[in-house]
Amino acid sequence: MRLSTTCAVLLATSAMTVATAQTGADACTTPDAIAGQGTFGFDQTLATTGIEGQTEAICLAFGSSAIDSDVWFAWTADATGTATVETCTLTAVDTKIAAYPGATCPTAGSSLDCNDDTCGLQSQIQFAVTNGTTYTLQVGTFPGATAGTGSMAISIATAPSNDDCAAPTAIAGQGTFPFSNGGATIGLEGQTEASCYFFGSSTVDHDVWYAWTSDFTGTAQVQTCLLTAVDTKLAAYAGSSCPTAGSSIVCNDDTCGLQSELQFPVTNGSTYMLQVGTFPGGTGGTGSFAIANYVPPVAPANDDCSTPDVIAGQGTFAYDSTLATTGLEGQTETICYAFGTSAVNKDVWYSWTADATGPATVSTCGNTTDTKIAAYPGTGCPVAGSSLACNDDSCGLQSEMIFNVVAGTTYTLQIGTFSAAATGGPSTFDISIAGPAEPGSAFCFCDGTGTAAPCGNNGAAGNGCANSANANGANLAGSGSAVVGSDTVVLSGSGLVPNQPGLYFQGENAINGGLGVVFGDGIRCAGQNVIRLGIRVADGSGNSSTTGITVSTAGGVTAGDLRHYQLWFRDPNGGAGGPCGNVFNLSNGYSIQW
Repeated sequence: MRLSTTCAVLLATSAMTVATAQTGADACTTPDAIAGQGTFGFDQTLATTGIEGQTEAICLAFGSSAIDSDVWFAWTADATGTATVETCTLTAVDTKIAAYPGATCPTAGSSLDCNDDTCGLQSQIQFAVTNGTTYTLQVGTFPGATAGTGSMAISIATAPSNDDCAAPTAIAGQGTFPFSNGGATIGLEGQTEASCYFFGSSTVDHDVWYAWTSDFTGTAQVQTCLLTAVDTKLAAYAGSSCPTAGSSIVCNDDTCGLQSELQFPVTNGSTYMLQVGTFPGGTGGTGSFAIANYVPPVAPANDDCSTPDVIAGQGTFAYDSTLATTGLEGQTETICYAFGTSAVNKDVWYSWTADATGPATVSTCGNTTDTKIAAYPGTGCPVAGSSLACNDDSCGLQSEMIFNVVAGTTYTLQIGTFSAAATGGPSTFDISIAGPAEPGSAFCFCDGTGTAAPCGNNGAAGNGCANSANANGANLAGSGSAVVGSDTVVLSGSGLVPNQPGLYFQGENAINGGLGVVFGDGIRCAGQNVIRLGIRVADGSGNSSTTGITVSTAGGVTAGDLRHYQLWFRDPNGGAGGPCGNVFNLSNGYSIQW
C-alpha cells in the first residue's frame, strides 16, 4: 500500500523532532537552563559540533582543543565558592567539558576551565562561582569519540574564611597545621611572583592564607610532604598583610612528588604570610602543612682527608657518604681513570692500620651505592700520583681493590661514588688480608730435583744444601711489595748456622738455566754483575733478613728488571767446615720481577 504524500511528510517531520531532541541544547544560543547543585542528565547522541568553544587554549589536550558533539547548559550557582562539574563514574562517554561566564555563546578565550581526562576517559573542571550568577557549560566528547548519554554532577565548595589574604588565619610556633582549599578561589595577590614560576606558570590556584609568627630565629621549613594528596604550591612573604607584587621570600611547587617545601630565614617574634594553594589547574582539597626550625645536615667528620676516621685490623666497617662532599685530593689518579673520569665523588676518608702482612682486599661488593674506592700509603692527605690501588666497578657497580700491606703500617682509604650525580648513603666496606705477600719466586734447589749436591748433602724440598746446623738446608724467601719507588721487599733467610754472618747478594743471571752450579758446600744460583746488598749475622735460631735495606735501591733496580737473589753464609763448624768440608754454604735462589 502506498503512503500519501501528506503522510510521508508527517512521518519525516516526526522523525526530525526525535532526532533534534536531547538533554542539553545543541546550540549555545539556546542552552538548557539548570540551577543549583546535584546531578543533571545529558544526551549528546545526535548533537552536532558547534563553532563556539573549539579553540580554547586551556582545552588543548592530546593534540586538539576541539570539543565534539557538544551540548550546552546555562547553569545558575546557588552558592559562592568553587564549583566542581564532573562526569566521573556517571557515563561511559569519553567526555570533554568546559565552563564560561554568562548565559550566552562564549567569546573565544573566555573559558574558565576545561578538561578532557581526569578520571579515566571522563572529565572534571573547577572554577570560582558567585551565588546567583549564571555560567555556560559545554558538555561534549573528545574529538572523534562516540557520543552518548550520561550525567554530570555539580557541587560547590564554599570558600574558607582565609580564602582572602586580607583575612588570614593566625598561627604561631612549630607544628603541623591543617588546611582546606577545596572551595578556595584564586586571589589577586601572589599570582605573578617570579620565584613561583614553575612548569610554565606563576599562578597559585585555590590559595588560602596564614599569618604565621615564628618562635625561633633561624631557618623555617614549611612543607606538605606526606601530609596531603593535593598537588600543592606554597609561598612565603614578610609581614602579616596582603603581599605586594614581587615581595615573595620563597616559593615552591614540587619538592617531594607533587607536594612542596619552603626554607627561608626567620626571626623570633616576626610574622610571615604563608600562601597554601595548588598547581594551576590542580584540584583543591584538605591536608596539613608542617613548620619546623630547620637545622641543615652537616657533612660527616671524615669528609676531608685531613680528618679521617681511624680504624685498624680486618672486618666490616660502616660509613655514610649521604652528605659527603667531593674533596680536592685523590681526584686525578691515573689508576682511578674509568668510564671517562678519574674522580672519586662524595668521598669519605679512613686512616687504616694493617694487622698482618700480605695482600689486603678492600671491598664494597654487596652494597647498593655505585662506589669508587682508592688506597694510599701513610697518613694524612695523599699527594697526587701516590695511589696504591683504585677501583670503580668490580662487582656490578660496586668496587674491590687489592694491594700489599705490612703489619703495623698505616694506609689511607678513600671511599666514594662514581659520579657527582650518584647517590651516596649509609653502607659498609670489608677489609681482609690473605697472608704474606710473595714479591717473587724461589728457584734452584739442592733437594735432588736439579744440580746434584756437592757431597750428597741434599736439603729439604725447596731449600739449599744441608749444612752443619740444619740438615734441611737454608731457605731464602721474600715478602713485601716489589714496586720501585715504594719498595717494601724483605728477603729472609732461615735454617742458617746460628751467629754466623751471611751475604745477601743480587745477580742478573740465573746460573745454568736456573739449576745452578756447585760452590763450596752448596749450589750457586745467581750471578753476572753481582751486587752485594749487605751482610747480616744469623740470630741464635739461624734466622736473618734484609730488614733496613731497601733492596731495589741497593741493587740499582729500575722498573721492569728481573733480578735473582741468594744468601751466601759461613759454616766453619769449629774449623772442620760443613758436610763437605768447606766453610761456606748457600740458600736456594729467589727471583723478583720488579
